[in-house]
Amino acid sequence: MVTLAEGITAGTFPQPYPTILRNGRRTFAHRRLSEVFEAAQNVPFDDSSRIVFFSDCHRGNNGRLDEFAKNADLFLHALTHYYQKGFTYIEVGDGDDMWKYRRFSDIRRAHGPVFDLLHAFDRQDRLHLIIGNHDISSGRHGQVEKDGIVAHEGVILHHARTDQRIFVLHGHQADFKSDQLHIVGRFLVRYVWRLLQILGFKNGTGGEGATLKQKKIDQRITEWVQTHRHIVICGHTHRPMYPVRGAPPYFNTGSCVIPGTITGLEVQNGEIIPVRWSVRQETRPEETPPVVREPMATPKKLMWFR
Repeated sequence: MVTLAEGITAGTFPQPYPTILRNGRRTFAHRRLSEVFEAAQNVPFDDSSRIVFFSDCHRGNNGRLDEFAKNADLFLHALTHYYQKGFTYIEVGDGDDMWKYRRFSDIRRAHGPVFDLLHAFDRQDRLHLIIGNHDISSGRHGQVEKDGIVAHEGVILHHARTDQRIFVLHGHQADFKSDQLHIVGRFLVRYVWRLLQILGFKNGTGGEGATLKQKKIDQRITEWVQTHRHIVICGHTHRPMYPVRGAPPYFNTGSCVIPGTITGLEVQNGEIIPVRWSVRQETRPEETPPVVREPMATPKKLMWFR
């Protein structure tokens, strides 16, 4: 999976819909996406609902290889804001990095305040956890338990009045290596990539190869959207996506692992908008850096995406 290391750009798909690629991996991806859709829990919502989506936190043990550690305070600040404002929180997969770390207990201990807040959301029935490939520590795909909270592979937000559906899943189902070869991927991350990180290697900055991989995953999901005509919200690629009006309604939250910045999506008042939370850098050293929330685009009515 690719981590954007420099800047954040919300990608868009222009009109008309992209040409459908007919190949084996596209067929596999569509089958897996449909499997998750058919098994997904329906969650009612309406124009009065407030929902926030973040993904790809990759919470670790708070050591120097923990990609979430640098953003832990920022994330907690943002999520506390949404809790106080009455939002439902949907974590769109890869909340915890069970590929890199063996024991969930180490992650729970390292980021206790985050899990305490997740439980607070859960007690008020305002929490849905989605399974990402890095959340899978065994062979189970459809259901994972985190600190007593059950995560599922997907949910469908079902508008009570308009019958509109928003399909939420991590998106690794459109990535054969991360889905069907997740055991191999976990081995490489835990025993090869982790060693390289210790030696000082860093994630790529979105070079040509990484960008091509992102685009292939994005296009497979977009083709499924074109066929089934449902709004889809994913993570996995770490690349925020926000379609123009008339394009296939595929949205991507981005990630929470770029130091000093996290991106996500908000739904409220029947509209959807991508947002960025960041730590402003120009403050004096003795001051607590203020946290800034800013929209990444103008809000769009969900009813536009029919």
